Amino acid sequence: MKQHMAYFNKLILGWLYALMFIAATASAQTATYADAKETTLFDESYGPHILHKMDVYLHPKRTRGTPLVILVHGGGWMNGDKEACNFMKDFLYPQGFNIININYRLANQTDLHYQEIMDDIDLAIAHILTSADEWLVRKDKYIFWGGSAGGHLAMLYTYKYDRNNVIAAVTTLGGPTRLDAPETLKGAKQSDLEGLLPIITGDPWKPGAFAPSYRAASPYYAQTFKPTLLMHGEADMIVPVAQARTMYAHLQELKVPSELITLPNGGHGGEGTPPEMARHMAGRIVEWVKKYGR
Repeated sequence: MKQHMAYFNKLILGWLYALMFIAATASAQTATYADAKETTLFDESYGPHILHKMDVYLHPKRTRGTPLVILVHGGGWMNGDKEACNFMKDFLYPQGFNIININYRLANQTDLHYQEIMDDIDLAIAHILTSADEWLVRKDKYIFWGGSAGGHLAMLYTYKYDRNNVIAAVTTLGGPTRLDAPETLKGAKQSDLEGLLPIITGDPWKPGAFAPSYRAASPYYAQTFKPTLLMHGEADMIVPVAQARTMYAHLQELKVPSELITLPNGGHGGEGTPPEMARHMAGRIVEWVKKYGR
């Protein structure tokens, strides 16, 4: 009996120590957040390649619930740099959000296509998750923003490659959505279609006889969709607005939370959009981040 009581007392003592440790840890975490500082990390490495870099902007008043937005630059898949997204960082960071702006390996005509870029985004997100405790950022409900080719990549990853289910929503400007639909690409330069689409898919542009890669690289054909805010210039001569309208109709048919904002007179990057519409678009981006990123 005394042996049982001794064991029971040791068990109770062990629980007490455990509870004290948990309480101390919680207090330490609370204190850490209370003392959180504005943090900026330039060219943070997330993989072995020279382009496996990200810029990290952590808000001084962040908590575990602070939204985190990942920016994906455009450039026709074969050009561009994360600096092109700094305007979005400058807009979103003052809203109280954490921002991560990523680079990725650029596609080419030989061995780098959409699959490899998806691998890069996977590596970037894995690095964010691994660093989350150190950086004091959340581990879920990330929001993508991508422009042009970056919009395509953001949608493709969100719909088809988010195996850890950490992306809550995606917002895009001028992103291609269905690469095998010439009827929605009318108005685009033939040189762009013949020159750029083979680079991201890895196969030649052959209307009427597309390789399977054109379907596989199209966000439109994914099996799983997430809330999507599509923004597209009505005067876009690089990626016609019909691409966004096709995607939006598909999402609506599947009852996926989605919104399409078409920009009157707006070009591929939104240039030419009336100021009042530009303000509306900016406001909707913030609202989407707040709604799906908390």
